[in-house]
This record gives sequence, C-alpha cells and structure tokens, in this order.
Amino acid sequence: MQPLDLTCLHIPQFAAWALSQRWHLDESTSSNGSQRPIIVCQGGRVLSFIDERISHRGIRLGDPVDRARRLAPGAQFLLRDPDVERALWESILGRLYQLTPQIQPIPDPLRPVPRKPARRKERKKRGTDANDLFASVGDPELTETDDSVGLWDNGAWAILQGPYADGIEALATEWGAQVGRGHRRSWAMLAAAYSKPGQITTVPEPMIAQFLRQAPIELLQRLCFTGELVERLHLFGLKAIGHIFGLTKRQLMAQFIDEGRRLFDLLHPDDMEPPVSNYDRRILQAEYEFDWPVFEPGDLQPVLRRLLKDLLEGMQGLSTRHLEVRLHHRRRDDRFAHRILKDPTRSLQTLGTVGETLLMQALTANSGARRAPTGRSVDRVSVTMSGLTRVMSQQAELFRQRPELKPVVLRVESRFPGKLVRPVHAHADPFFPEEEYRLVPIAV
Repeated sequence: MQPLDLTCLHIPQFAAWALSQRWHLDESTSSNGSQRPIIVCQGGRVLSFIDERISHRGIRLGDPVDRARRLAPGAQFLLRDPDVERALWESILGRLYQLTPQIQPIPDPLRPVPRKPARRKERKKRGTDANDLFASVGDPELTETDDSVGLWDNGAWAILQGPYADGIEALATEWGAQVGRGHRRSWAMLAAAYSKPGQITTVPEPMIAQFLRQAPIELLQRLCFTGELVERLHLFGLKAIGHIFGLTKRQLMAQFIDEGRRLFDLLHPDDMEPPVSNYDRRILQAEYEFDWPVFEPGDLQPVLRRLLKDLLEGMQGLSTRHLEVRLHHRRRDDRFAHRILKDPTRSLQTLGTVGETLLMQALTANSGARRAPTGRSVDRVSVTMSGLTRVMSQQAELFRQRPELKPVVLRVESRFPGKLVRPVHAHADPFFPEEEYRLVPIAV
C-alpha cells in the first residue's frame, strides 16, 4: 500500500483566535503593544490566550480569573463564545474544501476532552476507524471538568489529503496556523504541533526517527495528553518523544493506564490507515463571474444583493451567524471582509446592510494609504455564509415580564468587554470624595 500524503492544519488557542477575529484584533500587531492582549475565560478560569506577554507574566491555562486580572490588569478578559468558534471553524473548513474535499476534523474543537479515563468499550480492529488513534478524545458521554484544563489545548485540528499545491501555505499565513506533513496521521499531527505559526513542517518517511529525537516531550500536551504524563516522563529522564519510542505497550500502560495505550498507538500507527473521507460542508456559498472586469461599487452592489437573495432562498429556515464577501482577480490575491453577526439572522435587509459594508471594506483592503473603493478590477465576487443554525421560536408572553439580570449582563459584556464595573469601598475617611470608592471589573 502506498504511503498517504497527509497534511495537518492546527490553529492553537482557537477560542482566543476566534474572538480576536470577532473583535478584529490582529495577533501580529498585539505583540508590539498597539493592541491590548486578550484572555478568554470560562467558568471563572483562564481558557485561552494568544499573546506571549500573557505567559511571560506567569499566567497559565486554568488559572483563576482574579489571579489573571492582578497579573495582567491591562488585558481584555472575554467570555468564550462557542457560536463564534463554530461559525469560524465551519468557514475555515469551507476554505479548505476548495483545496481538497478529503478533510477530517480531529476532533471537534468545541467538544471537551475528558480528564478521566473513558469507560471501556469494545474496540474495533486497528485500522478500521479513521479516528482510531483518538477514540477516547471527545467522548460525548464525558463532560468538561471544572478547571477547564485539557480542552485539546483549546486548538482546532484538521487532516487533509490530496493535491493542493501552495494553497495551504497561503491559508496558513492568513490564519497563523501551524501545518505539518507526513505519511501517517500521527506524524502529520506531531509535525503541526512542532511547526511555527504560518509555516509548514514536513517529515519525510526516512526522517521520522530523526524528527522524534528532536521533538520535545511537551508536544504531547498539545495532542491531548495531560501535564502529569509529561512531568512523569521528565522524571524518568525522557526529554524527547523519540526517547519513549522503544517502550512497549505494556510498560506505558503500567505507568499511565489508558493514556499509555493512546501514547503507544500514537507512536506506532497502523500500516493500513484508511484514506481521509470526503467532508460534508456546512456552509452556503454563491458566486458570480463577470464577463468583463468591473471597477465601481455600483456594479457590485446589485450582484451582491442577488447572491444574498439566492442564498436565503436555499437556507430552508436556517439562520447564519457569519458572513464573508470575497472579491477575486485572476492574477492577484483575493480581497475579502467578514463579520460575525451579533445574533443568527436570515433577514435580507440585515444581511444586505452588512454585506454592503463588507463589500466596501473588501474594496479598500490592501490599498495602503489610498482608501478609495475604486481603481482595482474585480473578475468574480463570492458570498459565504457559515454558522448555520435553526433558531427555535419562542412563545410570547401575554404580559411584559421583567428580563433576568444574568442574560442582560452577559449580552452587555459580550458587546462591550471589560466595561461593566462595580464600586468597591476603598477608604473610610477619604481626603477627596472620589477616593472613597474605586471601580473594578465585574467577573461574569
């Protein structure tokens, strides 16, 4: 059987990355001080962050939010938004689908990873299931623990197979994703975890042993192994993944039980791995190609309205949360703009207003100091909707009820992060009246 040419795309800290896209925060510009670093929280704990300044201040995943606020008072603390993550993840998979239909998300980035061993089930013969190596990851019967640690490093993973030339490199640069290539899923995922953002690490079959000898043992944490396993391996003097390659399955299971079995399966993949199956896209896309290139917004706006109307007719009662407008040129890079909507909608008026705004943003993209929306030709325009959900109808109340406070607070915090504050008594006998209280952010 010929070895598979597999590519793994990995976006680490996906929750923070998704909210940075939601609020148009650029990770590349946040490191020079022009943007406030963001910290994503869930259940009162730090879930994700993408700025190196955060880790330099001693903040780690799973720390209490109060401790993180003291160590990084200037950071933006945002609540995790699974709907935003799901909409962007489906949009990413839709972009990857244009390169190859053979896409396998491993696993769902929104599904929590268990911190305790799963109940033993009857296992299939190795090599018969595409998810065999990660069968215990994302078990729907297990729920997330309170400390929110071990959520697959809060990253998104996808395995691709097929010819895609240099398209994957351009997408990795755009998203800041880590890409790895290998002839087995294990080596492609380890290469992606080892790679740097926007770069591709290729591990040829003859170089696997050399790669494992220099791959640090800490990479296992990105592949859903606990920090306790990594710490115990360090105590045994094992610093690289290649150092544990020669251990038997019995030895690993004696020390780490179920994690030891998964670790052995990771380092000894089956020679009969099945190919990556085709992915069923969960997005809607429409495009229009002009007979001759157009330059003016007036030529694009009617086409945009028609594309939106055609998409809404085929939504079958669904609503969209993410809208993207992309302008194509035969010899230049695409120009695009996207937006995460506040609430799912299928209103043509709302989507038309948002679409026209995105169209003007796309026309002025990459134009430097010249912000005029004309002058560059457009050969084709496409509109993509993702984050499709079915909004359930609610029974209206006969009399107006006072809304609950918590949903209102969460909604305000989502739109204006860090703006909700409360007064705290600071001085019993202040010299100035304004010194009697100080304002602190509300932990929601």
